Amino acid sequence: MVKGTPSQGKRQKRSHIMCRRCGRVSYGIHAKYCVACGFGRSRRMRSYNWVDKKP
Repeated sequence: MVKGTPSQGKRQKRSHIMCRRCGRVSYGIHAKYCVACGFGRSRRMRSYNWVDKKP
């Protein structure tokens, strides 16, 4: 028996921390770049038209 309640207590590692540029908790500790704004990967701000869903 695995992947039950005992496994939930082992979740202690953080995969993302707060980004210096956008302020969101999207900066990958291991990958060393922000998945929200692209900081660390490019100087240009990450933005796509499909992100903003306007009614």
